[in-house]
This record gives sequence, structure tokens and C-alpha cells, in this order.
Amino acid sequence: MLHLPKLLDNGCVLQSSMLVTIWGWGTSGETVSVALQGQTVAAAVSVDGSWSVELQPLTAGGPYALHIETSAGERLKREVYVGEVYLCAGQSNMELPMEWIRAEYPSEFTRTPDPLLRQYKVMPHYDFAGPRSDHEQAAWSSCDEQGLPGFSAIGYFFGRMLREHFGVPVGLLNVSLGGSPIELWMNAKSLEDFPEALQTVQPYLADGVAKARSKSSIEARDRWYRSLGYDQAPTTGSWLPLGQWNWHHEKSETDDAETREWHSITLPNFFANQGLSRFRGELELRKTVYLPSSAAGKPAFLRLGTMADAEHTWINGHVLGGRTNQYEPRDYSIPVGVLKEGRNELRIRLVCEHDVGRVTPGKTMAIIIGDDVFDVSGVWRYAVVVEANQDCPWEDFVRWKPIGLYNAMLAPCMPYRVRAVLWYQGESNTGDFAPLYQRMLTSMIELWRRDWNQNRLPFLIVQLPNFSIDCIEDGGWPTVREAQWRVGETVPDTATIVTLDAGDWNDLHPAHKKPIAQRLFQAARQLVYGESSMARQPVMTRAQVKDGAVILTFDDEPIADCLHAAAARKSPSRLYTVDGREPGEFTFFWSGGSQAPAKAVIAGSQVTIQLPVRMPTELRYAWRNNPDIGLLCNESGTLVTPLRVHLRTTSRITR
Repeated sequence: MLHLPKLLDNGCVLQSSMLVTIWGWGTSGETVSVALQGQTVAAAVSVDGSWSVELQPLTAGGPYALHIETSAGERLKREVYVGEVYLCAGQSNMELPMEWIRAEYPSEFTRTPDPLLRQYKVMPHYDFAGPRSDHEQAAWSSCDEQGLPGFSAIGYFFGRMLREHFGVPVGLLNVSLGGSPIELWMNAKSLEDFPEALQTVQPYLADGVAKARSKSSIEARDRWYRSLGYDQAPTTGSWLPLGQWNWHHEKSETDDAETREWHSITLPNFFANQGLSRFRGELELRKTVYLPSSAAGKPAFLRLGTMADAEHTWINGHVLGGRTNQYEPRDYSIPVGVLKEGRNELRIRLVCEHDVGRVTPGKTMAIIIGDDVFDVSGVWRYAVVVEANQDCPWEDFVRWKPIGLYNAMLAPCMPYRVRAVLWYQGESNTGDFAPLYQRMLTSMIELWRRDWNQNRLPFLIVQLPNFSIDCIEDGGWPTVREAQWRVGETVPDTATIVTLDAGDWNDLHPAHKKPIAQRLFQAARQLVYGESSMARQPVMTRAQVKDGAVILTFDDEPIADCLHAAAARKSPSRLYTVDGREPGEFTFFWSGGSQAPAKAVIAGSQVTIQLPVRMPTELRYAWRNNPDIGLLCNESGTLVTPLRVHLRTTSRITR
């Protein structure tokens, strides 16, 4: 029977100005004819039931009618668009949906719908057996009231800039999954060069083992929740952490609350700082908020930041919702008629699965009514509902094992022509595999280019931003940042953008996605479309030791040409700091492991750092998880990447 892959459903966006493949399945021996934009191409259905045809480059626009017909008289018709197609790939910061940052970008949700900005969201699935030919669950959606909340935030802002710049349809293939290490997006053959990564999937390859392990871990988690009095553990189906708490455990507003022992607690804060060191179990948190008569009955918005781990929230006895994980913002709409003049009662039931419970410090806690903001941070009351004697067991996330996502989520996309790849990933590789990341990313890019049969498929790489909470200072984050930059230096047709100022120390998923998309767009204009752009990247071009000091010289270069060619257009980079302070984040290191901060001075395009009496082995800049003091930038505000300079008694190091 004639059918097409989900990628070619109604509303798909095909890449313009390139050869385009249309493919599907039918009855062996029949002929399939494909017609689009005045072209008609035919192909025979092979013995395995597959067929494909190649269309000459298409003209942007749409919708157009795509007609498919077999020699036996079967017919299919699809409504398609033609424009610019980008693969949005990586982990949670690429997957992160617009709904998560609605509070930061409210005006985006009141825009006129744009049917020519479209997303194809691939739902998480894994397969260790081999590449799949179609997605298990995926669909195209339009940028409208229903579709926008689920758009990748990075993809949305980038796509909207493309729409405004070119005026053509834009298709975003959202193939991403929170928590996924890079090795999940590679095939078994490419991982043979990385046996450390490949061996982590070996215990899951026997028939039925992966499902059995996953089921067993979920059952253990359910048992832990039942020990707290719940029927089951909160679950979001098959794709954490970007989901909703889709179960409801009813808790009475008055259930034995008066018999509990209540204490004061200051929020937001780490619970360990509030007399709850090593607490695991369930807490109830309460806060009385007094509102003026002007607030009574009005719709409002409650912001509570993030918290660890799973929670339900009420106000005045009205349940506002719940979340299952420490990452998703607790942003809740308060309906008309719920708020009252005077006394209003906030109530939270929070399950701490591990002994690192918190309401995340530094996050806004407020009720927002129009332009009025009522702070709800400060002193709350808490009571222990039930205490657990052990941590909640971790789910065995089978989908986070190597090759699984490549086979089930990525492979079905490979016949589909794309203009370029946006890659935002690396957080899950800041551990033991961090030293391998440059080689792995290089290998993955080569693999994808072979798979797409596009030898110069452009890659736009987001360097990891600043971050510190829940993250030890072991060098993993700087190592991955350096690897991402070096890939941009050494692999043709790639560009890496620096985002040290676009993160949040207290959030793995910073809300500032629009600036990152803007930098990606500037890089795309240069790398993908060959446009000249005012955006320039400051790059260290020389390091020398002279007269008891290290002198670093910086040039401005086109973002997309950084370090690719000696003839790249360069000009001296006039340096500043983002925060207006003296340049910071410079540190000397010695071979024995000791280190000391280094004082730096800017003079035009040079930074001078006085050497100490004992010659260091290395000078590092921004070499920590959360560099945030005196970060270097050029006149346009583009940041300098973290860097390392190996020192010798007499040294002139030129790139």
C-alpha cells in the first residue's frame, strides 16, 4: 500500500534551491510517479517495498500540491511548502519549549500566527537494533496559538529571524532530547573509535534487557513514592524532563495540618541551610500573602522559580498545577475569581527525592497582576509530611544509551534535505567523557555529512554558557567549551558562538534563548548564506612572554571564518569588558596543581598580565563553570572564548 514517511505529511517544508528527495513505500513491482511545481518524476518500487525519486531544485513559497500516484491507481496528495529547513539537534537546551519561557517573552504569544514558520517535532524514542525508516511519533505544527508553546525556543527565535530576513517558509526539524550525551546521536560504527562510550550500551543489547531494566527501575521508583503515601511516581510518559505532571494525587487542604509541627523557613533557599540537611521525603510549604482590593478576582500569574523535585501548588484551595522535576519553571496562571482582597493562602506539597532539596536561590517568587508585582519570597512555614529513609531510586534512562536516538530519531530524517544544523549539546558530556568531546563532535559531524550526502553541511555550534548550581568545579565544563571552539577552528563549514553571558548560575536551562538565536542567525548569514555581516568575533591571534608579562593580542574576524583560513579578513579587536569592570577570570596554573588569580590590563587590542616570580605552566581565561567577572568582548559585545596559553620562559605563541 502506498504511504509516505511522517516527514512528508501535510504542512512539511521542503528545502529550496537544492535537489530534493521524495520517498516512501508501496507494492513491489509497481511504478510511483511524483509531481510537484511542474516536475514529474517516476521510480519503480523495489523488492523491499521502498521507492524514492529526486526532484530538481524547487522555488520557495507555498502551499503547493504534491501528487503521488502508482501505476495501480493509488493516489496521495500532500500540501507542502518550500523554503529554508534547519535541523535543530542536541539536548534539553535545544528541546526547551517556548512554554517554559512564556514569562520571559510574553509578547511572543500575542503575535499574529505565522503559518509559514513550522516545526517538525520528533518525540523521543530509541532503538539499538539499527536505523529506522520512519519515526515512531512525530508531526508538523504551525506557529500559532496551539503550536507555538511546543516550539524549540532556540529554533523559534532563529526561524523567525530567517522569516523576517528572507520572507520564505521556514521548517525546523526538532530532533532533540533532554539529558542526551553526544554518543546517543552517533551510530555503532562511528563509536568504534570511542570504546569507552560504546561499552556503556553493551549490557542493554540482549533481547528484552533494555525494557526490563527500564521497567524495573520505574517500579522501584513507584515503590518509593508509595512509601510516601502516593499511588505511583509522577511520570511524564516517555520524554523527561520536558513534560507535565500528568497525574493528580489528591491531598485535602485540611488533612491533619493542625497536628503537624510547623517551622519557619526562608525561601528561596537550599533546604540544607534551613535545618533540613539530608532530608528526603515530602514537605508542605505555606505562605500568607495580603493583596489590595484592586487585586481581588483578577487573573494573575504566579512565579515560584524552580524547586527539587516534584510538586503540586494551590492558592486559596485552588490547585494551580504541578511539575515532576527540578528543571521546569513553576509558572502558573491564576484564574479569574481565585484571588481575594486581604489574606490569600499559598500552599505547596513538595517531594524531595534526594538529599539536595531546595527552592532554587536567585529565582523570582511573585504574584504578578498586570503591572503589579507582589513578592512572595521571604519567610514561609513548613512541616514535614513524611520522611523517607533513603533516596528515591533513579530511573534507568535506557533512551540515554549510545546509538539509540541515532537509530530511532535521527536516521529517519536523513533522506530529507536540510540547509544546515543548529547544535546545542554538551552538558551531559562534561563528566568522564569530556576529554573525548572534540574528537566525538568532529566524528559526529563527519557521520552526519555522510548520512545526508552533504559534504559541506554547515554546523552552527552553541558553546556551553555559564552555569554552576549542582555542578562540581572539576574542569569538565571548560573542557567541553574548549572542544566546541576547537571544532569551529578545525572543521570546515562550522562556526561556534560564545554564550558565556547567556546562562544562569542557578539554572541548567537559562531562559535567555533569544540572544543565542541572534548569534546563531548572524553566524548563519555568514557561514550558510555567504553574506557580509557587521558581526565579528574577537580571537586571540598571538601570545608572547615579554618583560615579565604575558601579552595577548586579539583580532576581530568574521564569525564564520574564525581560524579557518589564514587569509580571513582581520582587524585589531578593541577590547572591553561586558560588565565594565577590570578584566577578570585570568588564572595562572602550575604543574603541581596550584593556581592563583592573575591581574590583567586592557590596552586597545591587547591584554597584559604580569607574571609572578615563579614561572607558571599555563595561563587560563574564563576556565571555570560560571565565569562572570570582567568577561572580555569587542565593540559589538561579542565575547572572547575561554582559552588556555601554555607558558615557557621565552615564548611567542602565534595562532
